[in-house]
Amino acid sequence: MKVGCKFWMAVLIGCLVSGSVLAGEIVPMPKKEIVQKEVRLTEAQKLEFDFAFAEATKAILLQELDKGLSLYATCLKIDPSSAVVRYELANIYMSQEDLGSALELSRAAVSLQPLNIWYQIQLANIYQKKGMMDQACAVYDDLVKLHPERNDFYYLQAAIFASVEKFDEAIEVYNRLEKKEGIQEGISLEKERLYLAAGNRKMAYSEIQKLIKKNPYRADFYGMLADLYTEDKDEDKAFEQYEKILKIDPENGLVHFYLADFYRRKGEIEKSNASLTKAFRNPEIESDQKIQFLISILMNGNKEGMSDEYLKELLDILVEVHPGQVRVHALYADFLRKRKDNEGARYHLRKVLEEEKTNYVVWEELLLIDNEMLDFESMFNESSEALKYFPTQPLLYIFKGVAAAQKQEYKTSVETLEEGFSYIGENVKLRVQFKTYLGDAYYQMGDAQKAFKAYDEVLLFEPENVIVLNNYSYYLSVKGQELEKAKKMSSLCIKLEAENSTYLDTHGWVLYRMGEFKDAKSVLEKALKFGGGESAVIVEHYGDILFRLGENEKALEEWKKAIEIGEGSVYLAEKIKTGSIPEEEEKQENGQ
Repeated sequence: MKVGCKFWMAVLIGCLVSGSVLAGEIVPMPKKEIVQKEVRLTEAQKLEFDFAFAEATKAILLQELDKGLSLYATCLKIDPSSAVVRYELANIYMSQEDLGSALELSRAAVSLQPLNIWYQIQLANIYQKKGMMDQACAVYDDLVKLHPERNDFYYLQAAIFASVEKFDEAIEVYNRLEKKEGIQEGISLEKERLYLAAGNRKMAYSEIQKLIKKNPYRADFYGMLADLYTEDKDEDKAFEQYEKILKIDPENGLVHFYLADFYRRKGEIEKSNASLTKAFRNPEIESDQKIQFLISILMNGNKEGMSDEYLKELLDILVEVHPGQVRVHALYADFLRKRKDNEGARYHLRKVLEEEKTNYVVWEELLLIDNEMLDFESMFNESSEALKYFPTQPLLYIFKGVAAAQKQEYKTSVETLEEGFSYIGENVKLRVQFKTYLGDAYYQMGDAQKAFKAYDEVLLFEPENVIVLNNYSYYLSVKGQELEKAKKMSSLCIKLEAENSTYLDTHGWVLYRMGEFKDAKSVLEKALKFGGGESAVIVEHYGDILFRLGENEKALEEWKKAIEIGEGSVYLAEKIKTGSIPEEEEKQENGQ
């Protein structure tokens, strides 16, 4: 296809030179296209040409380039002086990035039909693409002369001059247009932009002042003038413009934004806040503009020094003035979340979901808050709802499975996690998470074998996963199974986190179950040193170890401490009553 395409292009150029198609001979592109004199066609030739041209155009549209070029060759054989064929061929060359050939063909088309607008525009575009800006502007000069009613030609010519920083020439084009049309907003604003780019601020001011003179009740023009004064640090003149705006339109919300910024720069915070509040209370200012303002403040680290209390007031106004706006609630939620107000953030996230139930990011953020607040009832219900809209999102199954486990609904937890596991694909981190939670749920259901198998799989991928190492070793110690393996895992745990009281307690308990009471005592004392004294379980374990070492009175003291803390074992009260470890617990420890 590619070879054929190049063949036909070469043959076509041959047609342009000789007026005929040289079958099988590849003719090089001439340095300059030779324009044929106009050929008079018979009626039969016209019909043949029109048919071939229509079929060629159709073929090009269908991306059948070889066929299209062959048909254009037929057209040129019939009429070697055809401008339209050259125009179409120039388009093809442009699409092939052969701008040199395209330029020669386009020049020829314009030479044949100099009054055709489309040929002229094509030629100007090619000049632009080749960086020949003066030539492109010259084409638009011709177009303006031929079609003075077409204002868009002035704009296009000015844009070309501006693109190569010929600002004076661009301004002169607009001056000609202004002389024809009078003072117009679009023209003056373009001239202001060009004067600023050229560094001529005096004339930039003049353009806006011209607009104000013509439109004395247009508040936005005064705002533009105020912006210029502000950029030039002339605060007093900027303020004069704001005052004029308020005289024209006392309820203009935008000017209150300007004034808020003006007062803040001057350090007059109370006045600034008062103006900003007026702007936020104005329902005619779109919520998006207010939201964008707050985002810019918050993303900028609140360098404006606004208090959280005042920012919250503005957010409350937004909710009041623009009820039901999802972005408002989303912004409010983000604001509160960063300030650790999870309850407030959760309220606004739920408001977002009332309108946008298919917003996954919001569901995930809401569930994270539920988890942080330990509100597992909400976490279960809301993850179940989210799964209606996102049934293939694995993380939602984790939220639901964990919530079910925390509610002691272990069967539901296992079913949920097993279903979600089918969606993880090759994601190793998710595999580890699912297997970790499944292991915990299996164990709580009484299926230790499945639990331990799940933990083993986790440790294949993450051999230093301290959570699994701790749980696995503890459950093995409780079962009295594979205690050496449990000891190895709990030892690794405290090596990785030497000051974690929970992991120290587990290691100590494994040693206890192995009968290594002295070592167990030493480890438990470390656990107590690093905060374990606040855990009834750890204190009770320490008491049990002391009892095994014959330190009965000290053991009793520890058990009493544990019961005061609360959440000890079911045997704790009896230990205190009898001063010893109950027979039933003894049997349990011995696996009976």
